[in-house]
Amino acid sequence: MTFSEYAAQIRALGREISLDALKGTRGLVEPLLPADLLDGVAITRDIAYGEHERHRLDVFTDGSGEKKPVLLFIHGGGFISGDKGGEGSPFYANIGAWAVKNGYHGVNMTYRLAPEHQWPSGIEDIRAVVEWIQTHGDGYGLDADNLFLMGQSAGGAHSAHYLAFPEVYGRAPHGIKGAILLSAVYDFDAMPTTEKERAYLGDDESLYEERSSRERLVKMNLPLLVTMAEFDPPEFQAQTMVFVNEWWHHRSHQESLPWHIYMLGQNHLSVALYLGLADDQLGPVLKRFIDEHL
Repeated sequence: MTFSEYAAQIRALGREISLDALKGTRGLVEPLLPADLLDGVAITRDIAYGEHERHRLDVFTDGSGEKKPVLLFIHGGGFISGDKGGEGSPFYANIGAWAVKNGYHGVNMTYRLAPEHQWPSGIEDIRAVVEWIQTHGDGYGLDADNLFLMGQSAGGAHSAHYLAFPEVYGRAPHGIKGAILLSAVYDFDAMPTTEKERAYLGDDESLYEERSSRERLVKMNLPLLVTMAEFDPPEFQAQTMVFVNEWWHHRSHQESLPWHIYMLGQNHLSVALYLGLADDQLGPVLKRFIDEHL
């Protein structure tokens, strides 16, 4: 299948984020993944980083024990679903495999879900993983001083929240060298509210502005790479465009924009799933972003 053919099928799935769209997207991407995806990748699965049953992470290395930078991935799922993946599924092992094959180590985490666990549980769970890497990472060759955070959709919102609200973890250093935000949400006050946002942020929409990361994040000097998919829902595209514009305006047009990619031929769900394929647009830019900020 050519990329043009793939993109046409992605377009046909529509922009709506749904279980059918997820199944359709995975069905398109999975046959394209190489058979040797995990060759040379040592995986330690389901390590507990906390007491909850979803406090689990997978570590991806080359097995050498050599200390290397770390790509920490946080999955999406609208705050109420989603998982890091597991044995027998190429997703999101493709992200850990990409990290290893590009000279890094990878960590995929899962986190507690709404509505049982609401704001700021995502921040708390990312903090717990960062502290786990700082405390236990040496045993796997994880370089906690060169830790890059990557989140997709709700995972991107959690990642942005983690950076923007250090008071949740006592204003300790966030420990992140750079962040990669894939179709994230930065301003919940401007985002059309659905049951997913209410499940995590609560029913009181007057709190949504103060629980948004945009204003705080644009003031940070942390290196950022943000992406927007061609077939993202329009409200997600607006989130990215407004954020990038405000980043630039905050710096009085005197500094360059944050690193950003418009992902042609991809939808909201496919950007993370497609990482590692030969014609992937994200991979080369992601590697350059990490290498330039080590």
